[in-house]
Amino acid sequence: MVSWDLLASPVIIMAFALGIGSLIYAWSRSVAPPFTHSVNKTMPYVGGEAAEAQAFMPGYQFFYVALCFTVVHVAALVLATAPPDAPLWGPLGYLAIMAIAIVILRWEQ
Repeated sequence: MVSWDLLASPVIIMAFALGIGSLIYAWSRSVAPPFTHSVNKTMPYVGGEAAEAQAFMPGYQFFYVALCFTVVHVAALVLATAPPDAPLWGPLGYLAIMAIAIVILRWEQ
């Protein structure tokens, strides 16, 4: 008899999900109509008009947004994994330090 712990392991569940996904992919490929090559199918669609190539250079504003996003999510992760018996000043102090860091990050602009 197989143990339920073995069947519920992440590796077995992942292999099962990949197998089911492969079967769905193979079935849908056999049911779909064959591909016919057309220039219109391979062109980018932009509101019914032909797309023109443009160079887009992101500014440094994106860097600040990405850094702020990272700081906020790391702070949320630290606060979410804080032990429940930790003193209240610990997580609140950390949150205050992160708020100051975000204000300084935003102030630099």
